[in-house]
Amino acid sequence: MPEFVLSNLLLAEYRIPSITGYNRLEASPRTADFNRSLKAEIRDPLWMLTRQWQFGEFQGEDAASPVTAQILAGHTIMDRVSFPTGKSFLHDENIPLEVKVERERIGPDLFTAVQMGRYFIKLLKSQVLYSLKPKFLEKYELNYLIDENDTEGQQLYYSTKGKVFDGYKLYLDAITKEGGSTTSKFEDWVNSEASIVNPDKDKLKTLGISFREWFTRTYNQPEDATDSAWIPSQLEYQFAVASPQQAEYPQKTLVADQYYEGHLDWFSFDLNNRKQISLTAEIPAPPSVKEHLSSFIPSPVSFKGMPNPRYWALEENQTDFGKIDTSTTGLLHLLFAEFGLIYSNDWFMLPYPLQINTLCEIKGIVVTDVFGLHTLVRPAGRGPESNWQRWAIFQHTNKNNSSADTNLFYLAPSLTKSLEGEPLEKVNYLRDEMANMVWAVENTVPSQAGKGVSGNEMALKDQPEIAFTPAGVAKIKYVLGTTVPDNWIPFIPVHMEGSDTEIRLQRARMPGAKGALGVLLTEKPAPYFINEEEVPRAGIAVQRAFQRTRWLNGKTFLWIGRYKQAGRGEGHSNLKFDQIEDI
Repeated sequence: MPEFVLSNLLLAEYRIPSITGYNRLEASPRTADFNRSLKAEIRDPLWMLTRQWQFGEFQGEDAASPVTAQILAGHTIMDRVSFPTGKSFLHDENIPLEVKVERERIGPDLFTAVQMGRYFIKLLKSQVLYSLKPKFLEKYELNYLIDENDTEGQQLYYSTKGKVFDGYKLYLDAITKEGGSTTSKFEDWVNSEASIVNPDKDKLKTLGISFREWFTRTYNQPEDATDSAWIPSQLEYQFAVASPQQAEYPQKTLVADQYYEGHLDWFSFDLNNRKQISLTAEIPAPPSVKEHLSSFIPSPVSFKGMPNPRYWALEENQTDFGKIDTSTTGLLHLLFAEFGLIYSNDWFMLPYPLQINTLCEIKGIVVTDVFGLHTLVRPAGRGPESNWQRWAIFQHTNKNNSSADTNLFYLAPSLTKSLEGEPLEKVNYLRDEMANMVWAVENTVPSQAGKGVSGNEMALKDQPEIAFTPAGVAKIKYVLGTTVPDNWIPFIPVHMEGSDTEIRLQRARMPGAKGALGVLLTEKPAPYFINEEEVPRAGIAVQRAFQRTRWLNGKTFLWIGRYKQAGRGEGHSNLKFDQIEDI
Protein backbone atom coordinates (compact mmCIF):
# COMPACT_ATOMS: atom_id res chain seq x y z
CA MET A 1 0.00 0.00 0.00
CA PRO A 2 1.42 3.45 -0.88
CA GLU A 3 2.61 5.64 1.96
CA PHE A 4 0.23 8.54 1.17
CA VAL A 5 -2.78 6.23 1.52
CA LEU A 6 -1.65 5.19 5.04
CA SER A 7 -1.16 8.78 6.09
CA ASN A 8 -4.68 9.70 4.90
CA LEU A 9 -6.20 6.85 6.91
CA LEU A 10 -4.44 7.94 10.06
CA LEU A 11 -5.52 11.55 9.64
CA ALA A 12 -9.12 10.45 9.17
CA GLU A 13 -9.29 9.21 12.76
CA TYR A 14 -8.38 12.63 14.11
CA ARG A 15 -11.17 14.33 12.17
CA ILE A 16 -13.88 12.55 14.33
CA PRO A 17 -14.97 15.09 17.00
CA SER A 18 -15.33 13.88 20.61
CA ILE A 19 -15.95 15.58 23.98
CA THR A 20 -14.93 13.89 27.24
CA GLY A 21 -16.46 15.12 30.47
CA TYR A 22 -15.76 14.15 34.12
CA ASN A 23 -18.18 14.48 37.03
CA ARG A 24 -17.25 14.08 40.72
CA LEU A 25 -19.73 13.25 43.45
CA GLU A 26 -18.96 14.84 46.81
CA ALA A 27 -20.77 14.28 50.06
CA SER A 28 -22.35 17.28 51.70
CA PRO A 29 -23.04 16.31 55.33
CA ARG A 30 -25.33 18.57 57.26
CA THR A 31 -23.37 18.11 60.46
CA ALA A 32 -20.07 16.64 61.62
CA ASP A 33 -21.70 14.77 64.54
CA PHE A 34 -22.79 11.17 63.71
CA ASN A 35 -24.07 10.19 67.17
CA ARG A 36 -27.71 10.55 66.19
CA SER A 37 -27.24 8.48 63.04
CA LEU A 38 -25.67 5.64 64.97
CA LYS A 39 -28.62 5.47 67.38
CA ALA A 40 -30.81 3.78 64.72
CA GLU A 41 -33.87 5.59 65.97
CA ILE A 42 -37.26 4.05 65.25
CA ARG A 43 -39.79 6.52 63.88
CA ASP A 44 -42.74 4.10 63.89
CA PRO A 45 -42.53 1.65 66.82
CA LEU A 46 -46.04 0.37 66.10
CA TRP A 47 -44.88 -0.84 62.69
CA MET A 48 -41.99 -2.67 64.32
CA LEU A 49 -44.34 -4.29 66.82
CA THR A 50 -46.62 -5.55 64.06
CA ARG A 51 -43.66 -6.99 62.19
CA GLN A 52 -42.54 -8.81 65.35
CA TRP A 53 -46.08 -10.18 65.76
CA GLN A 54 -46.08 -11.24 62.10
CA PHE A 55 -42.87 -13.25 62.54
CA GLY A 56 -44.16 -14.96 65.67
CA GLU A 57 -41.78 -13.32 68.10
CA PHE A 58 -44.55 -12.75 70.66
CA GLN A 59 -45.29 -16.45 71.13
CA GLY A 60 -44.81 -17.40 74.75
CA GLU A 61 -41.84 -19.61 75.62
CA ASP A 62 -39.56 -20.30 78.56
CA ALA A 63 -36.51 -18.31 77.53
CA ALA A 64 -34.63 -18.74 80.77
CA SER A 65 -30.89 -19.32 80.47
CA PRO A 66 -29.18 -22.08 82.46
CA VAL A 67 -26.79 -20.98 85.16
CA THR A 68 -25.64 -24.32 86.54
CA ALA A 69 -25.95 -28.03 85.87
CA GLN A 70 -25.25 -31.10 87.98
CA ILE A 71 -24.37 -34.41 86.34
CA LEU A 72 -24.74 -37.75 88.11
CA ALA A 73 -22.84 -40.64 86.54
CA GLY A 74 -21.57 -44.09 87.39
CA HIS A 75 -17.95 -44.96 86.61
CA THR A 76 -16.66 -48.49 86.09
CA ILE A 77 -12.97 -49.32 85.70
CA MET A 78 -12.20 -52.10 83.19
CA ASP A 79 -9.51 -54.24 84.79
CA ARG A 80 -9.09 -57.25 82.42
CA VAL A 81 -8.43 -58.03 78.77
CA SER A 82 -9.27 -61.27 76.95
CA PHE A 83 -7.80 -62.60 73.68
CA PRO A 84 -9.33 -65.14 71.25
CA THR A 85 -6.93 -67.82 72.49
CA GLY A 86 -8.92 -67.89 75.72
CA LYS A 87 -6.23 -66.19 77.78
CA SER A 88 -7.19 -63.25 79.95
CA PHE A 89 -4.81 -60.70 81.38
CA LEU A 90 -4.96 -58.09 84.11
CA HIS A 91 -5.14 -54.75 82.31
CA ASP A 92 -2.08 -52.57 82.88
CA GLU A 93 -2.89 -48.88 82.43
CA ASN A 94 0.81 -48.15 81.98
CA ILE A 95 0.59 -49.79 78.53
CA PRO A 96 -1.71 -48.42 75.79
CA LEU A 97 -4.44 -50.87 74.90
CA GLU A 98 -3.54 -50.67 71.21
CA VAL A 99 0.01 -51.78 71.98
CA LYS A 100 -1.29 -54.64 74.13
CA VAL A 101 -3.53 -55.86 71.30
CA GLU A 102 -1.36 -55.29 68.22
CA ARG A 103 2.15 -56.11 69.39
CA GLU A 104 3.86 -59.25 68.09
CA ARG A 105 7.21 -60.98 68.42
CA ILE A 106 10.29 -59.26 67.06
CA GLY A 107 12.65 -61.39 64.95
CA PRO A 108 14.35 -63.64 64.26
CA ASP A 109 15.95 -61.89 61.31
CA LEU A 110 19.43 -60.76 60.34
CA PHE A 111 18.86 -57.07 61.08
CA THR A 112 17.67 -57.73 64.65
CA ALA A 113 20.49 -60.22 65.26
CA VAL A 114 23.14 -57.73 64.10
CA GLN A 115 21.62 -54.84 66.04
CA MET A 116 21.50 -56.84 69.26
CA GLY A 117 25.00 -58.25 68.67
CA ARG A 118 26.45 -54.77 68.24
CA TYR A 119 24.82 -53.60 71.46
CA PHE A 120 26.26 -56.51 73.42
CA ILE A 121 29.72 -55.76 71.98
CA LYS A 122 29.23 -52.23 73.29
CA LEU A 123 28.49 -53.67 76.73
CA LEU A 124 31.64 -55.81 76.53
CA LYS A 125 33.73 -52.73 75.80
CA SER A 126 32.19 -50.88 78.75
CA GLN A 127 33.39 -53.65 81.12
CA VAL A 128 36.79 -54.12 79.43
CA LEU A 129 35.77 -57.58 78.20
CA TYR A 130 36.26 -56.98 74.48
CA SER A 131 38.92 -59.71 74.41
CA LEU A 132 36.11 -62.28 74.90
CA LYS A 133 34.49 -61.35 71.60
CA PRO A 134 36.00 -64.34 69.69
CA LYS A 135 34.26 -66.73 72.09
CA PHE A 136 30.90 -65.11 71.34
CA LEU A 137 31.60 -65.20 67.61
CA GLU A 138 32.15 -68.93 67.89
CA LYS A 139 29.21 -69.61 70.21
CA TYR A 140 26.63 -67.38 68.49
CA GLU A 141 27.70 -67.43 64.86
CA LEU A 142 25.65 -65.53 62.31
CA ASN A 143 24.00 -68.12 60.09
CA TYR A 144 21.12 -66.92 57.93
CA LEU A 145 19.89 -68.05 54.54
CA ILE A 146 19.50 -64.92 52.41
CA ASP A 147 17.39 -64.91 49.26
CA GLU A 148 19.40 -64.23 46.11
CA ASN A 149 17.09 -61.31 45.23
CA ASP A 150 17.49 -59.69 48.66
CA THR A 151 20.44 -57.51 47.68
CA GLU A 152 20.51 -55.35 50.81
CA GLY A 153 20.18 -58.42 53.03
CA GLN A 154 23.16 -60.05 51.35
CA GLN A 155 25.23 -56.89 51.71
CA LEU A 156 24.45 -56.73 55.42
CA TYR A 157 25.22 -60.42 55.88
CA TYR A 158 28.61 -60.43 54.15
CA SER A 159 29.67 -57.15 55.77
CA THR A 160 28.98 -58.41 59.31
CA LYS A 161 29.89 -62.10 58.95
CA GLY A 162 32.79 -62.84 61.32
CA LYS A 163 32.63 -59.35 62.86
CA VAL A 164 29.33 -59.41 64.76
CA PHE A 165 27.72 -62.39 66.46
CA ASP A 166 24.03 -63.28 66.61
CA GLY A 167 22.65 -61.18 69.43
CA TYR A 168 19.15 -62.60 69.08
CA LYS A 169 20.36 -66.14 69.85
CA LEU A 170 22.21 -64.74 72.85
CA TYR A 171 18.98 -63.06 74.02
CA LEU A 172 17.04 -66.33 73.72
CA ASP A 173 19.66 -68.10 75.84
CA ALA A 174 19.52 -65.26 78.37
CA ILE A 175 15.75 -65.72 78.92
CA THR A 176 15.55 -69.51 78.66
CA LYS A 177 15.92 -71.96 81.53
CA GLU A 178 16.16 -75.70 80.94
CA GLY A 179 15.68 -78.75 83.09
CA GLY A 180 14.35 -76.89 86.12
CA SER A 181 17.55 -74.88 86.39
CA THR A 182 17.46 -71.61 88.32
CA THR A 183 19.90 -70.01 85.90
CA SER A 184 19.56 -69.23 82.20
CA LYS A 185 21.30 -71.07 79.38
CA PHE A 186 23.58 -68.09 78.89
CA GLU A 187 24.70 -68.18 82.54
CA ASP A 188 25.20 -71.96 82.33
CA TRP A 189 27.45 -71.49 79.30
CA VAL A 190 29.46 -68.77 81.07
CA ASN A 191 29.93 -71.00 84.12
CA SER A 192 31.09 -73.90 81.92
CA GLU A 193 33.83 -71.88 80.20
CA ALA A 194 37.06 -72.68 82.06
CA SER A 195 39.03 -70.07 80.10
CA ILE A 196 36.98 -67.23 81.65
CA VAL A 197 38.09 -66.15 85.10
CA ASN A 198 35.51 -65.84 87.87
CA PRO A 199 35.50 -62.02 88.08
CA ASP A 200 34.78 -61.86 84.34
CA LYS A 201 32.06 -64.46 84.70
CA ASP A 202 30.27 -62.28 87.26
CA LYS A 203 30.55 -59.31 84.92
CA LEU A 204 29.14 -61.32 82.01
CA LYS A 205 26.17 -62.43 84.10
CA THR A 206 25.46 -58.80 84.98
CA LEU A 207 25.74 -57.85 81.31
CA GLY A 208 23.22 -60.56 80.45
CA ILE A 209 20.69 -58.96 82.80
CA SER A 210 21.36 -55.49 81.36
CA PHE A 211 21.04 -56.91 77.85
CA ARG A 212 17.61 -58.41 78.60
CA GLU A 213 16.39 -55.17 80.16
CA TRP A 214 17.59 -53.15 77.15
CA PHE A 215 15.73 -55.34 74.68
CA THR A 216 12.55 -55.29 76.78
CA ARG A 217 12.83 -51.51 77.10
CA THR A 218 13.42 -50.99 73.37
CA TYR A 219 10.86 -53.37 71.85
CA ASN A 220 7.43 -54.07 73.27
CA GLN A 221 6.35 -57.63 72.53
CA PRO A 222 4.20 -60.29 74.20
CA GLU A 223 5.80 -62.61 76.71
CA ASP A 224 4.34 -65.63 74.91
CA ALA A 225 4.28 -65.84 71.11
CA THR A 226 0.79 -67.37 71.27
CA ASP A 227 -0.64 -64.30 73.03
CA SER A 228 -2.03 -62.78 69.86
CA ALA A 229 -5.36 -61.10 69.14
CA TRP A 230 -4.97 -61.42 65.36
CA ILE A 231 -7.42 -63.79 63.64
CA PRO A 232 -5.85 -64.93 60.32
CA SER A 233 -9.11 -66.29 58.93
CA GLN A 234 -10.80 -62.90 59.37
CA LEU A 235 -7.76 -60.64 58.88
CA GLU A 236 -8.55 -58.54 61.94
CA TYR A 237 -8.02 -58.29 65.69
CA GLN A 238 -10.50 -59.62 68.24
CA PHE A 239 -10.42 -59.02 71.99
CA ALA A 240 -12.60 -57.96 74.89
CA VAL A 241 -12.32 -55.84 78.04
CA ALA A 242 -14.43 -56.29 81.16
CA SER A 243 -15.02 -54.99 84.66
CA PRO A 244 -14.30 -57.02 87.82
CA GLN A 245 -16.54 -59.96 88.72
CA GLN A 246 -18.46 -58.91 91.84
CA ALA A 247 -21.69 -60.19 93.30
CA GLU A 248 -23.20 -56.75 93.94
CA TYR A 249 -22.29 -55.38 90.50
CA PRO A 250 -22.77 -57.52 87.36
CA GLN A 251 -19.75 -57.69 85.10
CA LYS A 252 -19.87 -55.45 82.05
CA THR A 253 -18.02 -56.74 78.99
CA LEU A 254 -17.10 -54.82 75.85
CA VAL A 255 -16.03 -56.86 72.83
CA ALA A 256 -14.10 -55.65 69.79
CA ASP A 257 -14.80 -58.25 67.12
CA GLN A 258 -13.72 -56.23 64.09
CA TYR A 259 -10.77 -54.05 65.00
CA TYR A 260 -8.50 -53.45 62.01
CA GLU A 261 -8.33 -49.66 61.53
CA GLY A 262 -5.07 -49.14 63.40
CA HIS A 263 -6.72 -46.66 65.79
CA LEU A 264 -8.73 -47.82 68.77
CA ASP A 265 -11.66 -45.77 70.04
CA TRP A 266 -15.09 -46.13 71.67
CA PHE A 267 -16.77 -47.14 68.39
CA SER A 268 -14.59 -50.26 68.20
CA PHE A 269 -16.48 -51.86 71.11
CA ASP A 270 -19.91 -53.46 71.50
CA LEU A 271 -21.64 -54.32 74.75
CA ASN A 272 -22.08 -58.04 75.42
CA ASN A 273 -22.90 -58.90 79.02
CA ARG A 274 -23.42 -62.55 78.16
CA LYS A 275 -19.66 -62.91 77.78
CA GLN A 276 -17.87 -63.32 81.10
CA ILE A 277 -14.11 -62.92 81.55
CA SER A 278 -12.37 -64.53 84.51
CA LEU A 279 -8.77 -64.19 85.63
CA THR A 280 -6.63 -67.11 86.70
CA ALA A 281 -6.21 -65.54 90.11
CA GLU A 282 -8.96 -63.11 91.03
CA ILE A 283 -7.70 -60.14 93.03
CA PRO A 284 -10.05 -58.59 95.61
CA ALA A 285 -11.01 -55.15 94.37
CA PRO A 286 -13.12 -52.27 95.71
CA PRO A 287 -16.64 -51.80 94.31
CA SER A 288 -16.31 -51.55 90.55
CA VAL A 289 -19.10 -48.97 90.10
CA LYS A 290 -18.63 -45.57 91.73
CA GLU A 291 -21.13 -42.73 91.54
CA HIS A 292 -19.69 -39.38 90.57
CA LEU A 293 -21.53 -36.02 90.96
CA SER A 294 -20.17 -32.99 89.10
CA SER A 295 -21.36 -29.40 88.82
CA PHE A 296 -20.59 -27.17 85.83
CA ILE A 297 -21.58 -23.82 84.37
CA PRO A 298 -23.09 -24.38 80.90
CA SER A 299 -21.39 -22.47 78.09
CA PRO A 300 -23.22 -21.50 74.87
CA VAL A 301 -22.42 -23.52 71.77
CA SER A 302 -20.65 -21.54 69.04
CA PHE A 303 -19.58 -22.39 65.51
CA LYS A 304 -18.25 -20.64 62.41
CA GLY A 305 -20.90 -18.59 60.63
CA MET A 306 -23.18 -18.48 63.69
CA PRO A 307 -25.59 -15.49 63.60
CA ASN A 308 -24.41 -12.84 66.04
CA PRO A 309 -27.04 -11.72 68.55
CA ARG A 310 -25.66 -8.17 68.78
CA TYR A 311 -27.26 -5.65 66.44
CA TRP A 312 -24.20 -3.74 65.21
CA ALA A 313 -21.68 -6.63 65.38
CA LEU A 314 -20.17 -7.58 62.02
CA GLU A 315 -20.41 -11.30 61.19
CA GLU A 316 -17.69 -13.23 59.40
CA ASN A 317 -18.77 -14.85 56.12
CA GLN A 318 -16.98 -18.21 56.33
CA THR A 319 -20.32 -20.03 56.30
CA ASP A 320 -22.98 -19.08 53.78
CA PHE A 321 -26.29 -20.58 54.84
CA GLY A 322 -27.93 -19.12 51.75
CA LYS A 323 -26.06 -21.57 49.54
CA ILE A 324 -27.59 -24.66 51.12
CA ASP A 325 -28.86 -26.63 48.12
CA THR A 326 -31.85 -28.64 49.30
CA SER A 327 -35.50 -29.42 48.61
CA THR A 328 -38.64 -29.93 50.66
CA THR A 329 -37.61 -33.55 51.24
CA GLY A 330 -34.04 -32.78 52.32
CA LEU A 331 -34.74 -33.10 56.03
CA LEU A 332 -31.10 -33.15 57.12
CA HIS A 333 -30.30 -29.95 55.25
CA LEU A 334 -33.43 -28.25 56.58
CA LEU A 335 -32.70 -29.31 60.15
CA PHE A 336 -29.16 -28.02 59.84
CA ALA A 337 -30.34 -24.65 58.49
CA GLU A 338 -33.02 -24.37 61.17
CA PHE A 339 -30.53 -25.10 63.90
CA GLY A 340 -27.96 -22.65 62.56
CA LEU A 341 -30.32 -19.75 61.90
CA ILE A 342 -33.01 -20.06 64.59
CA TYR A 343 -32.09 -22.31 67.51
CA SER A 344 -28.29 -22.07 67.56
CA ASN A 345 -28.28 -19.80 70.63
CA ASP A 346 -30.49 -22.23 72.58
CA TRP A 347 -27.82 -24.93 72.89
CA PHE A 348 -25.29 -25.17 75.67
CA MET A 349 -22.29 -27.38 76.27
CA LEU A 350 -21.24 -29.12 79.48
CA PRO A 351 -17.67 -30.37 79.89
CA TYR A 352 -17.29 -33.72 81.59
CA PRO A 353 -13.74 -34.83 82.42
CA LEU A 354 -13.27 -38.58 82.46
CA GLN A 355 -10.31 -40.79 83.25
CA ILE A 356 -9.14 -43.19 80.58
CA ASN A 357 -10.18 -46.86 80.80
CA THR A 358 -13.50 -45.83 82.37
CA LEU A 359 -16.94 -47.06 81.39
CA CYS A 360 -19.29 -44.15 82.10
CA GLU A 361 -23.07 -44.21 82.50
CA ILE A 362 -24.83 -40.82 82.68
CA LYS A 363 -27.81 -41.28 84.97
CA GLY A 364 -29.24 -37.77 84.74
CA ILE A 365 -28.57 -34.03 84.52
CA VAL A 366 -30.28 -31.39 86.69
CA VAL A 367 -30.26 -27.94 85.05
CA THR A 368 -30.97 -24.79 87.10
CA ASP A 369 -32.01 -21.66 85.15
CA VAL A 370 -32.00 -17.97 86.07
CA PHE A 371 -35.59 -18.23 87.37
CA GLY A 372 -34.52 -20.84 89.92
CA LEU A 373 -36.34 -23.70 88.22
CA HIS A 374 -34.77 -27.16 88.24
CA THR A 375 -35.17 -29.38 85.17
CA LEU A 376 -34.23 -33.06 85.17
CA VAL A 377 -32.82 -34.28 81.87
CA ARG A 378 -32.91 -38.06 81.56
CA PRO A 379 -30.86 -40.10 79.08
CA ALA A 380 -32.38 -40.30 75.62
CA GLY A 381 -34.58 -43.30 74.93
CA ARG A 382 -35.21 -44.19 78.58
CA GLY A 383 -39.00 -43.96 78.31
CA PRO A 384 -41.04 -47.17 77.76
CA GLU A 385 -42.59 -45.68 74.65
CA SER A 386 -39.11 -45.38 73.10
CA ASN A 387 -38.04 -48.99 73.44
CA TRP A 388 -39.02 -49.90 69.90
CA GLN A 389 -37.62 -46.73 68.29
CA ARG A 390 -34.57 -46.10 70.45
CA TRP A 391 -31.89 -43.93 68.88
CA ALA A 392 -28.65 -42.80 70.47
CA ILE A 393 -25.19 -41.54 69.61
CA PHE A 394 -21.86 -42.07 71.35
CA GLN A 395 -23.20 -45.26 72.87
CA HIS A 396 -22.15 -48.86 72.42
CA THR A 397 -24.29 -51.23 70.42
CA ASN A 398 -25.99 -53.76 72.66
CA LYS A 399 -24.90 -57.04 71.10
CA ASN A 400 -27.44 -59.88 71.17
CA ASN A 401 -29.81 -57.59 73.09
CA SER A 402 -28.41 -59.03 76.31
CA SER A 403 -29.53 -56.00 78.33
CA ALA A 404 -31.86 -53.05 77.92
CA ASP A 405 -29.37 -50.67 79.53
CA THR A 406 -27.15 -49.28 76.77
CA ASN A 407 -26.47 -45.80 78.14
CA LEU A 408 -22.73 -46.51 78.37
CA PHE A 409 -19.64 -44.82 76.97
CA TYR A 410 -16.13 -46.26 77.21
CA LEU A 411 -13.18 -43.90 77.16
CA ALA A 412 -10.63 -46.32 75.76
CA PRO A 413 -6.96 -45.97 76.72
CA SER A 414 -6.06 -45.37 73.10
CA LEU A 415 -3.33 -43.33 71.47
CA THR A 416 -3.77 -39.81 70.16
CA LYS A 417 -0.71 -39.79 67.93
CA SER A 418 1.88 -42.33 66.85
CA LEU A 419 4.68 -42.53 64.32
CA GLU A 420 4.50 -45.26 61.70
CA GLY A 421 7.40 -46.50 59.63
CA GLU A 422 7.46 -47.73 56.09
CA PRO A 423 5.58 -51.02 55.63
CA LEU A 424 7.60 -54.11 56.41
CA GLU A 425 5.03 -56.17 54.56
CA LYS A 426 1.97 -55.45 52.45
CA VAL A 427 -0.36 -58.06 50.96
CA ASN A 428 -3.12 -57.16 48.52
CA TYR A 429 -5.99 -59.66 48.48
CA LEU A 430 -7.89 -59.38 45.19
CA ARG A 431 -10.47 -61.40 43.29
CA ASP A 432 -9.83 -62.86 39.85
CA GLU A 433 -13.19 -63.74 38.32
CA MET A 434 -11.65 -65.24 35.19
CA ALA A 435 -9.59 -67.72 37.23
CA ASN A 436 -12.37 -68.10 39.84
CA MET A 437 -10.01 -67.64 42.79
CA VAL A 438 -8.50 -65.08 45.11
CA TRP A 439 -4.87 -63.97 44.90
CA ALA A 440 -2.78 -62.67 47.78
CA VAL A 441 -0.22 -60.47 46.06
CA GLU A 442 2.82 -59.70 48.19
CA ASN A 443 3.51 -56.14 47.09
CA THR A 444 6.04 -55.66 49.90
CA VAL A 445 7.92 -58.42 51.71
CA PRO A 446 10.32 -58.24 54.67
CA SER A 447 14.01 -58.06 53.90
CA GLN A 448 16.75 -59.47 56.09
CA ALA A 449 18.08 -55.92 56.16
CA GLY A 450 15.19 -54.87 58.43
CA LYS A 451 12.99 -53.09 55.91
CA GLY A 452 10.36 -53.85 53.32
CA VAL A 453 11.38 -54.50 49.71
CA SER A 454 9.40 -54.90 46.52
CA GLY A 455 7.68 -58.24 46.20
CA ASN A 456 7.99 -58.08 42.42
CA GLU A 457 11.79 -57.85 42.68
CA MET A 458 11.95 -60.72 45.15
CA ALA A 459 9.90 -62.85 42.75
CA LEU A 460 12.35 -62.49 39.86
CA LYS A 461 13.83 -65.71 38.49
CA ASP A 462 17.12 -66.06 36.67
CA GLN A 463 15.92 -68.94 34.51
CA PRO A 464 15.88 -68.76 30.70
CA GLU A 465 12.63 -69.63 29.01
CA ILE A 466 12.62 -73.12 27.50
CA ALA A 467 12.61 -72.92 23.74
CA PHE A 468 9.69 -74.60 21.99
CA THR A 469 10.44 -76.95 19.11
CA PRO A 470 7.43 -77.63 16.89
CA ALA A 471 6.73 -81.14 15.64
CA GLY A 472 7.04 -81.27 11.88
CA VAL A 473 5.21 -78.46 10.11
CA ALA A 474 2.65 -77.85 12.89
CA LYS A 475 1.45 -74.25 13.12
CA ILE A 476 -0.18 -74.51 16.54
CA LYS A 477 0.91 -75.66 19.97
CA TYR A 478 -0.90 -76.95 23.05
CA VAL A 479 -0.25 -75.11 26.36
CA LEU A 480 -1.11 -77.11 29.44
CA GLY A 481 -1.19 -74.04 31.65
CA THR A 482 0.37 -70.62 32.17
CA THR A 483 1.95 -69.39 35.38
CA VAL A 484 2.07 -66.24 37.51
CA PRO A 485 4.86 -64.43 39.41
CA ASP A 486 6.00 -66.09 42.62
CA ASN A 487 4.61 -63.26 44.76
CA TRP A 488 1.06 -64.13 43.63
CA ILE A 489 -0.13 -66.65 46.22
CA PRO A 490 -3.37 -68.44 45.20
CA PHE A 491 -6.37 -68.97 47.49
CA ILE A 492 -8.77 -71.50 46.02
CA PRO A 493 -12.43 -71.95 47.07
CA VAL A 494 -13.17 -75.12 49.03
CA HIS A 495 -16.30 -76.32 50.76
CA MET A 496 -16.59 -75.70 54.47
CA GLU A 497 -16.63 -78.81 56.59
CA GLY A 498 -20.14 -80.23 56.83
CA SER A 499 -21.60 -77.93 54.17
CA ASP A 500 -22.27 -78.34 50.45
CA THR A 501 -23.07 -74.68 49.78
CA GLU A 502 -20.78 -72.51 51.90
CA ILE A 503 -17.16 -72.08 50.89
CA ARG A 504 -13.97 -70.61 52.26
CA LEU A 505 -10.62 -69.77 50.74
CA GLN A 506 -7.64 -72.07 51.25
CA ARG A 507 -4.03 -71.08 50.69
CA ALA A 508 -2.39 -73.00 47.85
CA ARG A 509 0.85 -72.88 45.89
CA MET A 510 1.74 -72.64 42.25
CA PRO A 511 3.95 -75.44 40.84
CA GLY A 512 7.62 -74.54 41.05
CA ALA A 513 6.97 -71.33 43.03
CA LYS A 514 8.96 -70.29 46.10
CA GLY A 515 5.83 -69.73 48.14
CA ALA A 516 5.01 -66.83 50.40
CA LEU A 517 7.91 -64.87 51.90
CA GLY A 518 6.09 -62.64 54.39
CA VAL A 519 4.75 -63.25 57.88
CA LEU A 520 1.10 -62.64 57.04
CA LEU A 521 0.88 -65.70 54.78
CA THR A 522 3.30 -68.01 56.60
CA GLU A 523 2.60 -67.48 60.30
CA LYS A 524 -0.05 -70.20 60.25
CA PRO A 525 0.77 -73.71 59.02
CA ALA A 526 -1.33 -75.54 56.45
CA PRO A 527 -4.21 -75.75 56.05
CA TYR A 528 -4.61 -71.98 56.08
CA PHE A 529 -8.16 -70.69 55.48
CA ILE A 530 -9.67 -67.22 55.02
CA ASN A 531 -13.38 -66.59 55.24
CA GLU A 532 -14.82 -65.97 51.79
CA GLU A 533 -16.67 -62.81 52.84
CA GLU A 534 -13.46 -61.16 54.06
CA VAL A 535 -12.32 -60.47 50.48
CA PRO A 536 -14.93 -58.23 48.81
CA ARG A 537 -15.04 -57.34 45.15
CA ALA A 538 -12.95 -54.23 45.78
CA GLY A 539 -10.30 -56.32 47.53
CA ILE A 540 -8.42 -55.51 50.71
CA ALA A 541 -4.85 -54.68 51.64
CA VAL A 542 -3.18 -55.74 54.90
CA GLN A 543 0.18 -54.40 56.00
CA ARG A 544 2.62 -54.63 58.90
CA ALA A 545 4.79 -51.77 60.07
CA PHE A 546 6.76 -50.52 63.04
CA GLN A 547 4.93 -48.00 65.20
CA ARG A 548 6.23 -45.76 67.95
CA THR A 549 4.46 -43.62 70.51
CA ARG A 550 4.87 -41.99 73.91
CA TRP A 551 2.36 -42.81 76.63
CA LEU A 552 0.98 -40.70 79.48
CA ASN A 553 3.75 -41.73 81.85
CA GLY A 554 6.39 -40.56 79.36
CA LYS A 555 7.46 -44.08 78.43
CA THR A 556 8.17 -44.83 74.77
CA PHE A 557 6.68 -47.88 73.06
CA LEU A 558 7.92 -49.48 69.86
CA TRP A 559 5.99 -52.38 68.35
CA ILE A 560 4.90 -53.99 65.10
CA GLY A 561 1.20 -53.57 64.28
CA ARG A 562 -1.15 -54.44 61.45
CA TYR A 563 -4.10 -52.75 59.83
CA LYS A 564 -6.45 -53.42 56.96
CA GLN A 565 -7.80 -51.06 54.32
CA ALA A 566 -9.79 -51.21 51.10
CA GLY A 567 -8.08 -52.52 47.98
CA ARG A 568 -8.04 -51.21 44.42
CA GLY A 569 -10.54 -53.52 42.77
CA GLU A 570 -10.35 -56.81 40.94
CA GLY A 571 -7.25 -58.24 39.29
CA HIS A 572 -6.38 -60.43 36.35
CA SER A 573 -3.61 -63.00 36.69
CA ASN A 574 -3.81 -64.25 33.07
CA LEU A 575 -3.83 -67.79 34.43
CA LYS A 576 -5.09 -70.14 31.70
CA PHE A 577 -5.26 -73.88 31.15
CA ASP A 578 -5.59 -76.09 28.05
CA GLN A 579 -4.86 -73.41 25.46
CA ILE A 580 -4.22 -73.77 21.71
CA GLU A 581 -1.87 -71.04 20.52
CA ASP A 582 -0.29 -70.15 17.20
CA ILE A 583 3.40 -70.83 16.87
